[in-house]
Amino acid sequence: MRFTPRPIAAGLVALAVLTAGATAAGATTESDATAARMQQLAAYATAPCVTGGPTAADTAAATRLNGVLTGALKGHMTPYRVSCARAVIDAVQARGLDERAAVIAITTTIVESLIENISERVDHTSLGLFQQLDSWGTESQRLNPAWATGAFLDAMEGFYPNGSWRTAKIGDVCQRVQRSAFPERYQPEAADAQRIVDELSSPAATTVSVYGALSDGRLTYSTINSQTGDRTKTLVSTDRLGFAPQALATLNFNTVLATSPAGVLYRIDVITNDNSLQFGSPVALGSGWTHDMLTYDGHGHLYGIAGSTLMSYVVSRPKPASNQIGQRAVIGTGFTMRTIAATGDDWLVGISTAGVLRSYHIAADYTWTGTTLADRWSTFDQIVSPGYGLYYAQTCDGALYRYHDHNPFDLDGSDIQGFGADPVDTQGWTQTLLSAQPFGT
Repeated sequence: MRFTPRPIAAGLVALAVLTAGATAAGATTESDATAARMQQLAAYATAPCVTGGPTAADTAAATRLNGVLTGALKGHMTPYRVSCARAVIDAVQARGLDERAAVIAITTTIVESLIENISERVDHTSLGLFQQLDSWGTESQRLNPAWATGAFLDAMEGFYPNGSWRTAKIGDVCQRVQRSAFPERYQPEAADAQRIVDELSSPAATTVSVYGALSDGRLTYSTINSQTGDRTKTLVSTDRLGFAPQALATLNFNTVLATSPAGVLYRIDVITNDNSLQFGSPVALGSGWTHDMLTYDGHGHLYGIAGSTLMSYVVSRPKPASNQIGQRAVIGTGFTMRTIAATGDDWLVGISTAGVLRSYHIAADYTWTGTTLADRWSTFDQIVSPGYGLYYAQTCDGALYRYHDHNPFDLDGSDIQGFGADPVDTQGWTQTLLSAQPFGT
């Protein structure tokens, strides 16, 4: 059920706990303030977030998260908080929204309740993970994580129609829904929310969609079961593009970008990929696209490499016209890569010409941080990722192997799990280019 929530009290636990608690304890440093907030929060009664309470997996996840979180919850993740975060993420996924929606929801719960399902009225009549007032619903509804998350998402989509929340600043979306007296508190927690979402998001039973290009200009479409790694479908188009693509990027389930040898960027509108693969005549979007590779992160950002220069662009429409791919920015030079893929909002993974697996984060000011995740990846020609830490790497002899990075945003490759004994296929992937559809697009 959709509704327009009435104005809610500003601040909620952000005011009652995050501010008053720190002041009451006489905190003089951020660490002291966090400790004071935790101490005061411990005095409030809470309700379970999942049936049966936290699991052993929640305990293990809390331990891992305590090693990577940097904000208010640094060192303070508990199995209970993990179980509550898991309930929120499950509700987002059940609704069919992508991981950015989950990051927005988790960011909000960090600020509002430190991810605890508070069952006593802390500020006015506010309750639960999102600290929703009586105007939002009954007490039992607000203490039900699935219902409370759904209500939050209803409001978010009401304020940001047509998926515009996907490109808005996370802190701004949280504030628009919550109307806090402390709007500046949300954005600093978004990075930790991303880490939590990627630790807990399960790609189980999700279909991975991969578009490809053959050397003769035909396109392919394959689906993979993300849980088992089994390829469930491959379609090859009868029609040809009229050129051999030099770079390929999938924007969504029916829109692909490709560049020609002449440096023209084309939009390819997929008509069907059900029982056959059919597409319309390629739509030219402009010249000068002499990129060796392209990838789309699913959050409005298109990345490309020309030579060794990494560039970014903003894509403002699901099916963009030429003037809806712009705001070109040069990230830097020295990116000597043989293949790149986007793993999330402004995150890239790629294999260098030296054969090592690299991870990069692009900041809002276009500065970047990168690290080597693993060496000995020289057998792979291409890598693609739909998100959620899933990587698919193609060998030169046509095999496709799968990997799961349990936290693709920690700049650490020690948690990458390989399935070498159970590849997607040992042969048959002869596409010259591959591009995965980002989850949620």
